[in-house]
Amino acid sequence: MNFLNHFRGYYRLAASDFLSNYATTVAATTIKLWLVNSLLAGVQESSKYLTIYLMLSAISELITGLFSGTVAEHYGVLHTTISACLLRMGAGIGVIVVIVWSQPSAHTYANLLFWIVSLLVMFTTACDTFYFPAISSFVNRITESKKLTRVLSLLRFSSLMGTLIGPAVAGLAGSTQLYIPILLTETLALLLTVVLIWRISKTTGYRHIYENTSSTLPELFTNWRQGIKTFTANRTYRLLFPFAVVEAVANSGLGFAIIFYFTTQLHDIQSYGWYLSALSAGYAISYLIAPQCSHIFSFAQLLTASHILITVCLCSLAVTRIGVIAVFWGFLFAFSQAIISPAFQSIFIQSVDQSLVAQVMSVFISVVAAIGAISYPAWDWMYTVTGNNATVLVICASGLHGFLVLLCAFLYPQLKSIRTA
Repeated sequence: MNFLNHFRGYYRLAASDFLSNYATTVAATTIKLWLVNSLLAGVQESSKYLTIYLMLSAISELITGLFSGTVAEHYGVLHTTISACLLRMGAGIGVIVVIVWSQPSAHTYANLLFWIVSLLVMFTTACDTFYFPAISSFVNRITESKKLTRVLSLLRFSSLMGTLIGPAVAGLAGSTQLYIPILLTETLALLLTVVLIWRISKTTGYRHIYENTSSTLPELFTNWRQGIKTFTANRTYRLLFPFAVVEAVANSGLGFAIIFYFTTQLHDIQSYGWYLSALSAGYAISYLIAPQCSHIFSFAQLLTASHILITVCLCSLAVTRIGVIAVFWGFLFAFSQAIISPAFQSIFIQSVDQSLVAQVMSVFISVVAAIGAISYPAWDWMYTVTGNNATVLVICASGLHGFLVLLCAFLYPQLKSIRTA
């Protein structure tokens, strides 16, 4: 009961996190499977199309993310999150229209349809970028410091349950060609998210948090510049920035390679969906025990152990040739990666002034995402020169995490000084 008492009052917010992340992942996975297995099937250099698609999505996240936290603070969480969800619904319906239009003549207009879908996904990604900084700022303002890590773990658990179910449902789309009905579930999930956020806004004690926090446009840009300045001046952000960057590059390579790994090497499309769900399951379970681990081990110990385990998991995944076993290693990889995430997020939130949390976090996330996006052409080049061998890319991603183990050892004295709530 004491465990549940920490979460009292957060259930609607957790449900909205679940639905929002379900909508994001079911749409993203379904669209990628549609591109690879339908629109671009038989198209030469399809990996380059996927590279362009992933880069455009990441660039959209970067550009929007630089301002999303500031906009959320300016217009309030209510207006920001509801507007973003409604716009995502519109873009999602646009993608469905394109898929319907493509069915009679997909290969004839493949290039045009690819660019239309890519632009719609860029717009969807931009809208999605507003959600996380706004909700993080809101949670920070209503939560006691000693409860923050536990509450963040609950919210991440609920959101990861959404990302667990989303890819599994999308995998069904890839194996049965039911792209349109499954994309319609995204629209329904976003509609329910809007309803839940609206209900939360009616809570008397929280209403002021959803109102505008600044009244003039110049103040919006002033706050944004302050977020940039705080990000570059903060010692904790500077210390952890290399870890986030290298991990983002590794995740970009793994995200690029894994769809080809399952579809062209294992020839198991259904297992690709299960792999993505296994990632979410690993993240979710790890988030449940992460707060207890943060009390037992120091941040430096958890960070080092996390990257050691990730290195082992990715090496094992690279040599696997059975879909079920690959799914298992994906689960362990995600579990190992997520064990440090709540502490990471808690440290970031508590390292800056409360009024700047959304601005600084959105800048940090966007810069890291940009570096990850820039790495996509390098991963595509490596995929091409190795004869379309996705295994090599997985091994390289493992090597990057091995480098982070060495970096942990080198910076261990500084990392030991970091404390979590």
